[in-house]
This record gives sequence, structure tokens and C-alpha cells, in this order.
Amino acid sequence: MTDASDVAVGAALQQYINGQWQPISYFSQKLSPAERKYSTFDRELLAIYQAIKYFRHFIEGRTFYVLTDHKPLTFSFHTKSDRYSPRQIRHLDYISQFTTDIRHINGQCNPVADALSRVELNNLGLTSPAIVDYQAMAMSQQEDDFLAQTSSDSSLCLQSVPLQYTSGTIVCDMSTGTPRPVVPRPFRQTVFKSLHSLSHPGIKATQRLVSARFVWPGLQSDVKRWTRSCLQCQLSKVQRHSVAPLSSFPSPVARFDNVHIDIVGPLPPSHNYCYLLTCVDRFTRWPEAFPMTDISAETVARTLLMGWISRFGVHSTLTTDRGRQFESSLWTQLMTLLGTKRFRTTSYHPQANGLVERFHRQLKGALKAQTHSHSWTDSLPLVLLGIRTAVKEKLKCSAAELVYGTSLRLPGKFFSPSHSDFTDSETNVTKLKSVMGKLSPVPTRLPVTQKSFVSKDLNSTTHVFIRHDAVRKPLQQPYDGP
Repeated sequence: MTDASDVAVGAALQQYINGQWQPISYFSQKLSPAERKYSTFDRELLAIYQAIKYFRHFIEGRTFYVLTDHKPLTFSFHTKSDRYSPRQIRHLDYISQFTTDIRHINGQCNPVADALSRVELNNLGLTSPAIVDYQAMAMSQQEDDFLAQTSSDSSLCLQSVPLQYTSGTIVCDMSTGTPRPVVPRPFRQTVFKSLHSLSHPGIKATQRLVSARFVWPGLQSDVKRWTRSCLQCQLSKVQRHSVAPLSSFPSPVARFDNVHIDIVGPLPPSHNYCYLLTCVDRFTRWPEAFPMTDISAETVARTLLMGWISRFGVHSTLTTDRGRQFESSLWTQLMTLLGTKRFRTTSYHPQANGLVERFHRQLKGALKAQTHSHSWTDSLPLVLLGIRTAVKEKLKCSAAELVYGTSLRLPGKFFSPSHSDFTDSETNVTKLKSVMGKLSPVPTRLPVTQKSFVSKDLNSTTHVFIRHDAVRKPLQQPYDGP
């Protein structure tokens, strides 16, 4: 049995045993955009063609016939071939290799194939609201003794109101001027779903929506509990997220031992450079920015080796994001060769590498403030000089002072410090090592606006929703689960 709709084709393979049809297998397939433009005859013929291809391992070498509710197909093998298109001839030729017996069946007698050909329509996600059976509700009012408890409420004015479109009456509250049926317990959640599932409003809006049309004892608390437990609301609506407290990086033990790097760009072309490799030492906050022509793994690795490692030595740890350059096999081999351990930040969380990201903001702002911002490579050296000599509030000194032990001379400096006492270089080196050895790292500053929140029920709950923390489509639900 085969059938076709505007969106899909379906078929059911059955065998007649002991006076009854017994199902063997089912087939359903969605039509392509081009196939949806076929005529009814072509879609029904396509359903037979695809069904025979799908059931070929069942029916090959056996005698069988095809049942379809499209009667013109029963004459397809008795009509001259010049009336058919090349595609129709190909389909009929394939079908004829298995059978030429196509019979007509009334559409009402072909419900299985008809349902399989409309699977696409059933999966559109259009959920109709629950239907309230007022006649069954009225019968339940008579059988249940809850009306005696409801009538004790002096604020209600209970009256029997005739049902529309059917015989009988239903008990309603007329205190508001509008009949509000008194809902027995078995129908309360159905009533709630019939109204709440329309647009999934909030708790108060749903309470007003239900209480304006129905009444029962404890309506407000029931609606509040059911609204909170609505699965679709929890999946789709933004609630208070669980925010774990931020953990801090372990303090570095030496200068240039822990380095954070990232890539900036693409920037406007300047002397064939479009990107920057930025590096920041966690101990001294010393920044570097190296121009690059491209961001291939080879270029980034060569720039880091020639720009940073050749001047400051090999670092023990390196913090990067999950960019393709840093995840490449070349980068892995480089880290192994240098004996460096690499830490990956969380995907889509640039704040996990906040030290270098904050440097990006300062660097871009300084470059944009330059007169000739289009030739940013010419302004970059002096911009870096200014950043390195600027006093950082948290450190109480500049990055240059932590690296060189003294401040750097800036353009326009008029007075030079006088050196009255001269000591030999060996004494200076010893004294400098002693001072630098006493330096202690300053931890990075935590954001003051970051507030952590972890539900107290998180440890005892059996199921949770996982936030889909990635780039989402406009109407994609933000949570997965439970």
C-alpha cells in the first residue's frame, strides 16, 4: 500500500495471513523541494517507485501487487509510452521489473500509508492546546463531593448554567458576572494547559488568565506550581543562571614564567600587516604586540619564537584560547619541544583570558586615538612604550619598573637624575638580583560586578537543564535537557 502527500511519500508492506493483513515493514520519506512541485500522478508514481526500491530485499522474486488510492496509476502499463515523460518512463520501467499489477483502493481503506506520507506535517511542532470537555466536567461535578466544600466559600455564587451545543448543565460561579465553571480535580491540569500552552505566560499572568474563566479551591497555588514546572517554559525562557564563583590563576613564581597570548585582527592593512600577536606576562604585566601578515599556525609560532622567547626565554605555562592555530599539531609539537604546558580557556568565554583581553581594549583605544590610525604599525612602538611606562593602580608601579628595575626615559624628559655614587657592575648586579628576588606577584583583579549564584538544590536534584552556551539561532532554545 502506497500513498503520497504534498510533503512526503509513505508505504506499508503487508502480508495476508489467515484472513488478516499482517504488517511486515513501513516506509516514509520526505519529498525534496523539486519533488514537491510534481503533479499528483507523478507523486503517487514516485511513492510506488521509492517503496519498491526500499522493500526490494523483501519482494524480489516474489509475486505481489501494489495498492494505491490514485486510480489513473492502474492504467499506467496499458497506455502508450509516448504519453509519459522520460522520468515517468524510468520509474515505470523499474517498477515493471518487479510487478505490473497495480490496483486501486479507496483512500479511507489506506490509513497506514496515508499517515506515513504525512509524517512531516505531524512533526511541525504545532501543538494544539488541550481541549476541555465541559460535558465530562459537568458529570464529574455530580459524582464528586467537592462541591460541598466549594459551596462553603461565601464569596462564591454557585448556579447551574446550561451547556452550549449539548444538553445538561454545569455548576458555575456567577460572583463576577461571568460564568466560571467550578473545575473538579481531574480536569484542573487540563484547564491549566489549555490556557497556559497558548503563549506560556508568567505565573501572575497565568493566574489571572485562569481565574478569570475558571474557579476551584487552591487555584492560585496550583497554577503557580504548574507554571514553575512547565518544561517548555524552563527550556525557552531566560531564568536566573547558575554562576559559579570565579577561580583565580595560581600566582606565578617568577617573571616571564606564565604568559597569556592572543590574536587581534583582522585590522586595516598597514605595510602588509593585518594582525597582531599579543603577549602579556602575568607577573610583571609586560605587554608585547607583534604585527603579522597572516594567522597561520606557522606564522604565529615563528612570531612567538622570534619576538618573545628569544628575548624573555622559555615560559613554563602558556594560556591561549581554542583558536585553530593553537590547536594545530605544529603548536602541540612546539609546546613539547619547549617543555611548556598550555592551558586552554573556555570556549566563548573571552573573560577567561581577561588579562590579555583587557590589554586589547587599551591597545585598540590608543591606536584609534592616533592621528594616522590607518598606518597603525608606525604608531605601535610608541603606543607600547606608553603602556609599559604607565603606572598600574594594582601594582603601584609600571610594567617597565618590574622588568628593568627603573623607569624608562620618555620623549620630552628635561631633567636627568644625577648619580653621585658609582659602584662596580658586580655590586649592582648583586643588589638588583636581591631586590628582584623579593618581588611578589600581584593577583589579577576580579570584576566587581560578577556575582556568583549556585542554587541550593543543585546537589540534591536528579535532573538539570544545561545551558547551550554557544552561538544560537534566533528562536533556538537556550537550554538542553533535562
